[in-house]
Amino acid sequence: MTEKTLSVTSRPRQRVEWAYKVSSLLTLLALVAAVTGLASLGSPVLQNVLVNMLINVILVVGLYTFVGNTGVFSFGHIGFMAIGAYSTGLLRIPEQQKAALLVLPRMLERASFSSTQAVLVGGAVAALVAAFLSLPLMRLGGLTAGLGTFAVLNIINIVAANWDHFTGGSTGMAGVPTSTTITSALVWSVLAIALAWGFQQTRVCLRARASREDEPAARALGINVISDRAVAFTLSAFICGIAGGLYGQLAGSFGPSAFFLPTTFIVVAMLVVGGRFSLSGAVIGAIFLATVSEGLRRIEGGVHVGPLHIPARPGLQEVGLALALLLTLLLRPRGLTGGNEVSLLDAGKLRLGGLTGRRTRTDAG
Repeated sequence: MTEKTLSVTSRPRQRVEWAYKVSSLLTLLALVAAVTGLASLGSPVLQNVLVNMLINVILVVGLYTFVGNTGVFSFGHIGFMAIGAYSTGLLRIPEQQKAALLVLPRMLERASFSSTQAVLVGGAVAALVAAFLSLPLMRLGGLTAGLGTFAVLNIINIVAANWDHFTGGSTGMAGVPTSTTITSALVWSVLAIALAWGFQQTRVCLRARASREDEPAARALGINVISDRAVAFTLSAFICGIAGGLYGQLAGSFGPSAFFLPTTFIVVAMLVVGGRFSLSGAVIGAIFLATVSEGLRRIEGGVHVGPLHIPARPGLQEVGLALALLLTLLLRPRGLTGGNEVSLLDAGKLRLGGLTGRRTRTDAG
């Protein structure tokens, strides 16, 4: 068979593969839009939960962009969320309040940005910090890399708690205009998913995934593992910084404790429960655990179900989330999605593996 014949016969397979990838993206966007539409019809309390859920979707997608594509686990990405939140706050607080609450350079004190501009700057600052930190961190692997990222989280938390002039110190930052709405959170979550999906189609991401599966073999083929992981690390920090900017403009006031271990646990749990090797797992895990968390929170305060009264059970939310994570690790080690991308084409029984001879799993393990 000639080279021309091979090229012609491979085109249908490439088209089907591309159709599956696009369908997967559209499926995730439709899922997020549908959940947003349903929850937005609820009470103001439920709408606030919805906005927090969308911010968590962005956070988990950001974490997945690095962890899922490189196989290197990180416990420090909430630190980039903190950088995004504080950077956005500094650009959004009115000049008079900044002069009264913080001690800033004159140029920064007078800075005034729109919500969108401030969020983008917050993401960019987080990305710059991540690019600098990636120089030493991306040389690590396995447990040492996880410990290194956890050290980064601690450093950022300590700096935020003690840099009184810029962050407000342990008392926190206040006076940030609350401009994050359901619409803006939905738009940013859609953009974050599309950005992560687009990155998956690049050669950098494909090389990063190759090193995830077999790092020695990837290095033997000439793949620069450090630089490819650094790109993924920087992009993931940018997405987490955007989530931080949205959170800062939702809460209005926040302190270092908002960006430490509790948030780290919930975001990591969302990624693991959904499936850390697929973008679908990141999105579905965030939505699923956000729903479970809100249900447990309401039960924790005591509820009436007809004639039955369930008394308040303090701590039920944390215990329930821990059990959900434990059960997932035992029953579904690869997460709810099993490491696969979810696509509407699956509902029509169009299996990529059957047409191309390849599995639809996003990792070969």
